[in-house]
Amino acid sequence: MIRLLLALLLLLAAVGTATAEPIDQATWTARKQHVRLSNGVRLAYVELGDPKGEPLLLLHGYTDSSRSWTQVAPWLLRHRLLIPDQRGHGGSDAPACCYSTSVFADDARLFLDAMKVERTAVAGHSLGSMVAMTLAAEHPNRVTRVALIGSTALTPVKRGDWLWTNAHALEAPLDPGSQFLREWHPANQPTPVDEAFADAAMAEILAIPIHVWRGVMRELAEVPAGRHAADITAPVLILSGGKDPLFAPEHHAALVKAIPNAEARVFPDLGHNLIWERTAETGPALARFFAGSPSP
Repeated sequence: MIRLLLALLLLLAAVGTATAEPIDQATWTARKQHVRLSNGVRLAYVELGDPKGEPLLLLHGYTDSSRSWTQVAPWLLRHRLLIPDQRGHGGSDAPACCYSTSVFADDARLFLDAMKVERTAVAGHSLGSMVAMTLAAEHPNRVTRVALIGSTALTPVKRGDWLWTNAHALEAPLDPGSQFLREWHPANQPTPVDEAFADAAMAEILAIPIHVWRGVMRELAEVPAGRHAADITAPVLILSGGKDPLFAPEHHAALVKAIPNAEARVFPDLGHNLIWERTAETGPALARFFAGSPSP
């Protein structure tokens, strides 16, 4: 009985911020601070939550920004949330080179150094999940837990496929009325997302430089995302959407096979960007994992 009560208390602590007020989209950009890494790249970032809490690094996906985490952050405020715009995205520098997951992961390591964080939990969405895998594999002493959201162990992009072709066809200035960008719009999800968030996120997408769109695609093409999975020693959570148009069910299955001890869950009705959809479900799932609590 005592053990059951302790487990319940942990669970309540993990989801205790579930009634927190939504994050205001209009003021998100004003929250950003900047730090210059030792490699010379200047990153924008937002810090939220408990300054004395366990650090939790949140890594966004391709063409997203730190704003991507605003929908689930209210469930994670017991942590010290460190939310950077990765290079080429949001308010961060967009150097001509380079955009591989190893480069992104090294930026993340240097960001932790700059923030004086020795060890942290990490959550990554889509491209960010691949960066999280690389960071956890290359620097296991820096990572305590890893959540991989909308992720894969297979090749995420193939030359000539839908995303590769459309990303390489883009020209500046981007046309928000084009077929591709209408399909890429954050509001285009299996379930509704917050309208203010979707509009603000789309404005940031339209500001992504063309060389970043293409540079990420070149680095991801024909490269298995799970190539570092066997070297991850930290506990792992895998969250996938059953209606993910980019990563079909075999991507989730391959990731579970690559990390057999991971806790894994599929949300059947959600898509690739499941941290934007039905966050009253995805937020608590992340909170429980990062609190060290078992799934219900």
